[in-house]
Amino acid sequence: MPITDQFGRPMQAIPPKELLERQAVPTLGSVRQIHAGHPADGLDPVRLTAMLRAAEMGDATAYLELAEQMEEKDLHYSAVLGVRKRAIRSLTVYVDPGDNSTAAGELAEMTRNALNSTAIRTTLIDIMDAIGKGYSVCEIVWAQEGKSLKIADLELVDPRWFEFDRENGRHLYLRDNAGPQPLRPDSYVIHMAKAKSGLPIRGGLARLAAWAYMFKNYTVKDWAIFCEAYGHPLRLGKYEATAKPEDRMTLLRAVRQIGVDMAAIVPKDMDIDVIQAAVAGSEKLYEGKARWWDEQMSKGVLGQVATTDAIAGGHAVGKIHENVRDDIRDADAEQLAATLQRDVAGALRRVCFAADLNVPLPNIRFELEDSVDPQVLLNLIEKRPAGLRIATADIYRAFNLRRPDDDEEVLADPTPAAPTVPTDPATRIAASRAEDAPPRDSIDALVDELIANGDMQQVMDGELGPLLEALASATDWDDVRDILDAFAQDAPSDAFRDQLARATFAARLAGEVGAEVTDR
Repeated sequence: MPITDQFGRPMQAIPPKELLERQAVPTLGSVRQIHAGHPADGLDPVRLTAMLRAAEMGDATAYLELAEQMEEKDLHYSAVLGVRKRAIRSLTVYVDPGDNSTAAGELAEMTRNALNSTAIRTTLIDIMDAIGKGYSVCEIVWAQEGKSLKIADLELVDPRWFEFDRENGRHLYLRDNAGPQPLRPDSYVIHMAKAKSGLPIRGGLARLAAWAYMFKNYTVKDWAIFCEAYGHPLRLGKYEATAKPEDRMTLLRAVRQIGVDMAAIVPKDMDIDVIQAAVAGSEKLYEGKARWWDEQMSKGVLGQVATTDAIAGGHAVGKIHENVRDDIRDADAEQLAATLQRDVAGALRRVCFAADLNVPLPNIRFELEDSVDPQVLLNLIEKRPAGLRIATADIYRAFNLRRPDDDEEVLADPTPAAPTVPTDPATRIAASRAEDAPPRDSIDALVDELIANGDMQQVMDGELGPLLEALASATDWDDVRDILDAFAQDAPSDAFRDQLARATFAARLAGEVGAEVTDR
C-alpha cells in the first residue's frame, strides 16, 4: 500500500540531500515576494466582497493581506486573536508510543524531542496562525545528525506563496513562475483550522472579523470627524457695520490664531466670543457602537466577552465564559495534535524508519497540568490516613520548590506550640500527672500488642465466656458465690497458659538483654 500525504495523494521517497535544501523561499523576480499590499486602506463593502469572493475562487492574496493588516491596525482584534493563538502555550504536550514495540518507542522519543525543543515549541504560535487565516504552512528544516536526519526547526512560510487547487479547493500548491508546483513530501507542516465546516479558505476567523473590522472603522472615522468638529469651541468674531475690509481680515486672523496659538490682538472696538458646543452625550453614540463591534469580535474569536470586555454578571458568569474559552482552547489543541502527528511524526517515520513504514505513529495530545491547592495538600499531609504514602518529589513540585543539596542551609523544623495550661485546678493536676508519667517501655508495648492482635482476647473469651453465662443465670448472692468457687477450682486452659508463658518469656528477655518485645 503506497504512502499518501495529508490529502490522500501517493508520496515519493525524497533523497536526504534534497530534504536539507529548502523549497519555499523568496527569490527576485518570482511570484514569491516578501512585499505585501495593503487592501485594508480605504476598505468598503464592495471591495471587501470582491476580496472574499476572489479567495473562494482560488486567489486569496488580497484576503490574506487584509487578514495581516487587521492584526496590525485593530488593537482589539489583535489582542483576542493573540489570546486564542497563545492559549496553546498553557498546555503540556505528551507523546505516547503507538504500541509496545521498540521501533514505536524510538519514533515516539524522536517526536517528543522534536516537539519539546525550544525552536519548535516557539513555532507552535506560527502554526496557530491558521486560526485567523484558515491555514498555515511551516517548512520543516532538516539537519544532519550522524548518518540520519533530524528536525531542527519549523520555518513559517508566507501563506500568500500557496494557492488551493481550483478544482476542489483543498489541495495546496506552491506558487511559482512556472505555475503551481506540488509540495515536496516530508517538508511541510500544514495546519488547517476548522472554525467552521467547508472549504479551508473560508474557515479562518479573519473572514467573519473583516466585516466587524470594516464597520468599526467607519464608526471610528465618524467619531474622529465629530471630535474635530465639536471638540473645539466656536470662536465668533464681531465687528461693526462700518468696519473696513482690512479690519475684518484682522479680526478673522485673530479668531484663527486663538484656535491654534491661543493668542491674538484685535482693535479695542472688536469683540470675540468663544461658544462652547452643547453636545454632551453625543460622543457616547460612537463609543457605544465601537464597543459593540469589539464585543462581537470577542464572541467570534473567543466565544465570549467576559474575559476581554468589562461586562456585568458577577463571578458565576465569568466562570461560565472562562469555561467556554477553555473548550475552544482544547478543540484547537486537538486539531493541532492531529496535524503534528500527521506531518511531524509522519515525516520522521518516513525519513528515519524507511525500512519499516508500518511503525505506528505516536499519539500526541495537549493537556493542562492539574494544579493542587497548597492548603488542601497541607491538610492532607497533616491528616493523611494510615497507609497513604506521599512522595516528597510531589510536595516539592506542588509548592514549586527545589530539592536542596546536602550542603545547603535549610529551614529548621518548626517549634511545637507550648501546651495550654488549664485553669481548672483538678484538670491542671491531672495534666501534670500525665506529663510526669514515666515513658512507655517494652512491657507496655507488649501489652498493647497482645490487645491489638486479638490473640489474648480469644483466649480470655474462652476462659470467661462460660463464667459470664453462669453468672447471668444466678438468682441470688449465694448462687454467685457458689459459681465463683466452682470456677476457681478449675485449671486454666492450655491456650491461656501458652499465651501467658510466651508473654512472660518475652518480658524476661526484654529485662535481661533489652531484646525487642513481641508475642511471636
